[in-house]
Amino acid sequence: MDKEKIALEEMMTELFRRLHHLSPMAARTLSVLAIEGSAEGLTFEGLIERLQASKSTLSTSINLLQDKELVYYETKKNKRRKYFKSFPFDKRFGEFLDLVRYEKDFTARFESYMKEQNQREHIFPQERINKMDVFLDFLTQIEELTQDFLEKLKQEETREKL
Repeated sequence: MDKEKIALEEMMTELFRRLHHLSPMAARTLSVLAIEGSAEGLTFEGLIERLQASKSTLSTSINLLQDKELVYYETKKNKRRKYFKSFPFDKRFGEFLDLVRYEKDFTARFESYMKEQNQREHIFPQERINKMDVFLDFLTQIEELTQDFLEKLKQEETREKL
């Protein structure tokens, strides 16, 4: 395997470990599927060979990744094997967008609550309310950028199908 591919796999493994709170093996499995299994997928046996992992260790990792909806499998016509794949890029960012929107809604509601409480009695410092405005602006920008990104991904998928 070439050095750049190894370096990319290590970086992606660390990214997935941090992002999804995965064990090193689960994160490595996901990174291998994202890099090598995007088109056809990889079989369980192929993953064992590629990762040099035991069946039980890999099985635990695959089950965790499926539970977290980070990987799935397909079967091919007239074949019994499962071909594992990582979920597409847009699924990950679609979930991220949902999370940003949820946090934005919560933050706006909490800010309203703080302002309401301050009308009755001054409980929350004005600096904190001001910071909430800055945070809401940030969340709005992230929401718009992510939405724009997802729309561009959809357009690209449409172009690829033509």
